[in-house]
Amino acid sequence: MTDWNGRNIVITGGASGIGKATAGKFAKLGAKVTIVDRTDPDDGSLDWVKADLSDLGSIKGLRLPDQIHALVNAAGLPPRPGREAELLRVNVFGLRTLTRHALPRIADGGAIVNMASKAGAKWRENAEQVKRLLVLGPQMLDRFVTEETIDPVRAYDLSKEAVVVWTKAMVDELRARSIRINAVSPAAVDTPILGDFMEAFGERASRGVAIAGRAGRPEEIAEVILFLASDEASWVSGCNIECDGGLTATLDARALSVTAG
Repeated sequence: MTDWNGRNIVITGGASGIGKATAGKFAKLGAKVTIVDRTDPDDGSLDWVKADLSDLGSIKGLRLPDQIHALVNAAGLPPRPGREAELLRVNVFGLRTLTRHALPRIADGGAIVNMASKAGAKWRENAEQVKRLLVLGPQMLDRFVTEETIDPVRAYDLSKEAVVVWTKAMVDELRARSIRINAVSPAAVDTPILGDFMEAFGERASRGVAIAGRAGRPEEIAEVILFLASDEASWVSGCNIECDGGLTATLDARALSVTAG
């Protein structure tokens, strides 16, 4: 079992939801946890670096631990009308900029875990748009959203597709330092922003919850993140782990008209 005592863990979006649950688990195991969030985590045992990941220029000035053993990118915005460009800025460019800023501090043999989503499952089908986004200058996001007619739902889906693709693209670069990078793709999770997703995705979201039987719990996703950050996952890199109560498997089997027999 991984000994987390004294190891430095940085978690973006750690003041609420999945990030908070993940921070709690690491802290209980003896890790030193630093939360990067615009909201105070209200936990005296955790270090807090106040940050707004939509302000990309400020990220390079953030004071992070000198050595980081695991970086968990859990910060993100839900789909809301009129905030499409901001969503892409935070969920994709903020994640990427923060990771680049932290990378020189991540210990050789360390781990990065990115929060993707079931919403990003169609990254292969939408690969061309994903690539257009990833090579875009962030100052062009407003124009990109307009020209590609991106609504809130598409913005969220695209942001998570981009996280999956970027995670895979980083594997070769990080291999020389034995740094592993993976993504986690939950379906609906019972967090404070679940209502935003249910409203934005409508029947698509409610159908997913019905198939899975319930929404996930933040602690369940946190356990997957904990494993991916651990020494036990030393041969796992570039993967996108579906953590969705069997939703993806059920949809795949139905699409293929396959039964267990």
